[in-house]
Amino acid sequence: MAQIQWKDRYNISFREIDAQHHGLLDLLNELSDQMDGQKHPGSVAHIFAALGDYARTHFSTEERYMQAADYPKLAQHRQEHAAFVTRVQELSRAYEPGDPHLAEETSAFLRDWYLNHITKSDQDYVPHLKRALPTASIEAVLFGLEGVVCTLDPAPLLQAFCDTSGKPEAEVQGALWEDPGLLRELEAGQWDLERFGAEGARWAGQPLDLAALAATYAASFSPVTAMLRLAAQLKQHQPVGLVGNATPWLRTQGLVSLGLEGHFSAEALSCEAGLRLPDKGLFLAAAERLGLAPDTCLLIHRDPACLDAAQAARMQTLDYTTPVMLMAQLRRMGVPF
Repeated sequence: MAQIQWKDRYNISFREIDAQHHGLLDLLNELSDQMDGQKHPGSVAHIFAALGDYARTHFSTEERYMQAADYPKLAQHRQEHAAFVTRVQELSRAYEPGDPHLAEETSAFLRDWYLNHITKSDQDYVPHLKRALPTASIEAVLFGLEGVVCTLDPAPLLQAFCDTSGKPEAEVQGALWEDPGLLRELEAGQWDLERFGAEGARWAGQPLDLAALAATYAASFSPVTAMLRLAAQLKQHQPVGLVGNATPWLRTQGLVSLGLEGHFSAEALSCEAGLRLPDKGLFLAAAERLGLAPDTCLLIHRDPACLDAAQAARMQTLDYTTPVMLMAQLRRMGVPF
């Protein structure tokens, strides 16, 4: 089957969705090439799987935008998305390299679905999105802390509190993170370290070694090297911010020990702002610290609740999956790095 060529009329003027439409088209063309060449079923199955995974990510993004814009046909659009994923799974299971009719049927379905969905179904929601959501030029990029710039392993911190208190892990986890947990109060800036120490000692039945806990807390985070490298590259072209839930320990020790210091133009941490994600106020604080309007800021995050909150704060968003996919999407969005 001939390659589907991207045309400007496919654009809907929302950078994240347009970038994902480009990525979806690349996978469709790659799958078509594989099938035309009658490749081994394992190779084709890999592309089918990648197409299904990417489609689910893209559909989730689209539906998040439509929900934020109160698009009245969201339920119908969801049905179209679900039907596409189901059909792709069926075609993947049925693929045989020696069956030209099945290859032709698959190619025709993918081509017709893509062109009709992009040029008709997707274009229908564009006016609703444009009325409700920002389309300004991107002047700054914000990185989420946990899950984007860093990964968090809570096990060492849980073990430290278990050892101190002698209580079971489930009880410790609830005491730390369930609202109004000890760490949640510290991260939200509702308690300072002195209050945290007093409340923690009362809960544990003995004094807490705050210095040891600070070191354990910082060691629970591991930097994502590829994302720090990307942040440094982006910072050469526009301001780059860091936003996330964090205790004062991250500010005083973690930024340096994790190698985060100097990578960002500004940080908006929950403990300083007195707000905890997914409160949209923390995103507004990040834009204010960068000296920019929220609609000119692009947030990179993987938590749907945070993406929703950022859109409610009039920010542009990008759903993070992997560093490689993120960089491809940023290129398609025209963000220099």
